[in-house]
Amino acid sequence: MLVRRWSIAAGLIVVGAVLAGCSHTAIHGEGVRHEQVIRGTLGINGEDNEVRVLAGSDVAKLSVLGEDNYVFVEDGARVGKVEIVGEDNHVSLPGTIVVEFSSIGKDNRLTYRR
Repeated sequence: MLVRRWSIAAGLIVVGAVLAGCSHTAIHGEGVRHEQVIRGTLGINGEDNEVRVLAGSDVAKLSVLGEDNYVFVEDGARVGKVEIVGEDNHVSLPGTIVVEFSSIGKDNRLTYRR
């Protein structure tokens, strides 16, 4: 009986997460060009990638790991947190977004556009 209750509780948690729109988009590689409306978290891993986060996106956390990656967040997208680990990465945000930001490595940039 106890096992059944735990199974039901675990199932409800999974269903709740799916209904809440929790998801993770992962982009891995070298020289990848990608654009998408993203909901949940976005992880970019590799080097020389260009990613465009389209208007209408709702990104809780944007993580960049690698070198020479460029992320452009369009006006009308929402981003809560940006984390960068590596070198020479750049995230460009509209000036209307305020994010929590952390960076490890050299020459990583977070810029705000007008």
